[in-house]
Amino acid sequence: MSSQKLLMFRSRAILMCTLGLFLVGCGGGSGGQDNSASARPPTSRELAQICTKDSPYAAKSSKPSQQGELADEKKWVKAYMSERYLWYKDIPNINENDSRYNVLKGGVIDVWNSLLNYFNDSKTPLKTAIGTLVDKFSFIIDSTEWNNFVESSLRGYGFMLKTSTQAGQKVLTLAYVYPNSPAKNAGLARGDQIISIDGASVNDTSAEATSIFNEGLRPTKVAPHQFQILRAGQTLNVTMQAEVITLQQVEYKVLNVGSQKIGYLLFNSHVPGAEAYLIQAMTYFKQQAISDLVVDLRYNGGGYLAIANALAYSVAGREKAQGKVFEWTQFSDKRSSENYAMYFNSFGLNNQAYPSLGLAKIYVLASSGTCSASESFINGLRGIDVQVELIGGTTCGKPYGFYPQDNCGITYGAMEMEGVNAKFEGRFSDGMTPQCTVLDDLSRPLGDASEGMLSVAIKRMQGQSCSQAAGLAIGSQDLLGMGLRDQGVLLRPDWQNNKFLQAKP
Repeated sequence: MSSQKLLMFRSRAILMCTLGLFLVGCGGGSGGQDNSASARPPTSRELAQICTKDSPYAAKSSKPSQQGELADEKKWVKAYMSERYLWYKDIPNINENDSRYNVLKGGVIDVWNSLLNYFNDSKTPLKTAIGTLVDKFSFIIDSTEWNNFVESSLRGYGFMLKTSTQAGQKVLTLAYVYPNSPAKNAGLARGDQIISIDGASVNDTSAEATSIFNEGLRPTKVAPHQFQILRAGQTLNVTMQAEVITLQQVEYKVLNVGSQKIGYLLFNSHVPGAEAYLIQAMTYFKQQAISDLVVDLRYNGGGYLAIANALAYSVAGREKAQGKVFEWTQFSDKRSSENYAMYFNSFGLNNQAYPSLGLAKIYVLASSGTCSASESFINGLRGIDVQVELIGGTTCGKPYGFYPQDNCGITYGAMEMEGVNAKFEGRFSDGMTPQCTVLDDLSRPLGDASEGMLSVAIKRMQGQSCSQAAGLAIGSQDLLGMGLRDQGVLLRPDWQNNKFLQAKP
């Protein structure tokens, strides 16, 4: 296989047409009749973009389409899953005429819920060793929303939330506030708790209050909303209006701890807009001649594998990474000819070079929100003997990836491949276990040397054991009684926890 083909990930395409070799039916001609076209089922390529009449999703799609019926879109889904799904052998037999896949709302076909049910019921029922579903990641999403996610552009306030329960009450806490966002400009900070929105309490489950609260949290209309915030026992009233914003997914700094110069990289999503910041960060770390590096991936649900590759190359350096496999990509047995090795590459998604740091060991802050491409970053480095010590919690466990496929204005993400590192290590479907278990410390800003996970990482650099380091962090008097030793769940759609590949040229 040529190096040009192996480095195909430099292409910039976001969406792709269906891959593979497709049979083309022959027309009439001299000689015997060829019945191959009629003898086989039509391919997803042949069935693509035949859309349900009056579908609101097809109407918004930029792709040319022709009018069809809901049954046509289901035929495409069936063909797509059969051709591309990693667990195609385990697809259940379902009756596409069942009412569950022909949902009516007000006498009109509900395209979204019909296709969502059909897609979800087509996934494998297999479970992992600990009893969770093997495929808890395949998804469908409105293509407009998908494209906005890839571009880190959305209408919102610019914060991440975690949800938990304390004394039987729901608690909604800000885990992270993006720079230059409405939330940041309003003075909100990590650890703030949302008590109510527009007078509707987070714990009022009545239909009216729930509707008011949800509209304020994820607005569908342009209007200011009143937030009541709890901060360190004090109640604050804040007015915000959601805006269309581009999220800055990277922050970085150098911590001077004694004689150590520690690079701290907060990285929240492997999306194209993050690359310029990543290159700036790694360039700055090299200029500052850092002795150690902490990469904070606790909230990074994944994204483009090419970005994880380039960042890993930057960490390991040219001498250790050049010519080595970052990840072996393995498809189902019917697509084994498409298996390939993704080599370490200093050029990322946007074909910009990352600097070479040449570090022998790094510390990664992780949690159940660390998924997919983030796990590939960790696994890829371990494959070439760069030590990666995990601090925090067990990762989400997603060694799978996909090529996003648009059909009729809906993007489909069925898992197509599994990745392993240069040593053929992977298959971490139950997650990667940390060397030091530390809870998310919402009482401190991310990047603060006293924040729980980062504090433990620094103490580990200084030679302390996990129990010593974690014990000192948890015993800190100014953290006691604040209720912020968080065991909450990151409030993020499951479909954002993914690893996606670039289109082949």
